[in-house]
Amino acid sequence: MTDNSRAINRVFTRGVINDLLQKGSNEVFDYVVQRYVNDPESKTHGQIISEIYAYLGKEQRNEYYYMNTLLNKLLVGIHSVNTTSVLSNVRVGRSVADFVMINGEGKVYVFEVKSALDNFDRLHDQVINYFTAFSKVSVLSPMRELEKVERTLLELGDMGDAVGIYVLSDRDTIFNKAYTKEPQQFDDYLDHACIFKILRKREYENILNRYFGTIPTVAPVFHFRACLENFKEIPIKEAQHMAFMELKNRNKISKTTFEQIQPELKSTIYFAGLSHKIPQLEELLQSNYRR
Repeated sequence: MTDNSRAINRVFTRGVINDLLQKGSNEVFDYVVQRYVNDPESKTHGQIISEIYAYLGKEQRNEYYYMNTLLNKLLVGIHSVNTTSVLSNVRVGRSVADFVMINGEGKVYVFEVKSALDNFDRLHDQVINYFTAFSKVSVLSPMRELEKVERTLLELGDMGDAVGIYVLSDRDTIFNKAYTKEPQQFDDYLDHACIFKILRKREYENILNRYFGTIPTVAPVFHFRACLENFKEIPIKEAQHMAFMELKNRNKISKTTFEQIQPELKSTIYFAGLSHKIPQLEELLQSNYRR
């Protein structure tokens, strides 16, 4: 495997963790362990994962580090795991929202994560796309990239003014009032079709059944278009809220289960739907590393 720092960015992915759970080993993981961990054979997998994560925190804060910190801060520190759902990589128009949180009241907050390793060129278009489906959008970035974020949002006028700004500090704080700008509601760009296309077939059929008492009876090839046309008849804010309630049902995990996950792995396990493998995960993390 080529000796480069990108390998460490792959450690906390579903593929690597799944391999460790199923086979007890993974090529990428072994490579990173040998490169970044001293005397790994004397340590457990849990200790090694903590060391790799700590290295990311000090030297190479990637998107995973930001996402995992955000998830831990929001679901552990502010909102209830039992009543709040978080989705990742939600496609909206031509962009993909990194982090979408739906709390117990059905309120939705979107975070675009921009680590120092990310490209800021697309932020302008990403914000525009997100506001076609969501009403509150925020950007999370490092302090040294704050000027880039503010400059991009300034170009967006009233829309940019509505965007929240959060900074991940060197001490892993996010909600520091000195640097925080809360998101404001902005509905001017909401679009039925953009909201509808986030939903899965079962989800938009549930909405139509609840609102109209039926779904269109058409040939399968016309089903999507017919359902979209019906969806457009629902007032936009009501359609948005009903869509959010469907999205909220996608990621369900109990507080007890969430608390069992090692902090460094919460984002991987939560977003990859691996919470049913907690017993295997605990066994892996307690076992000694053997290459």
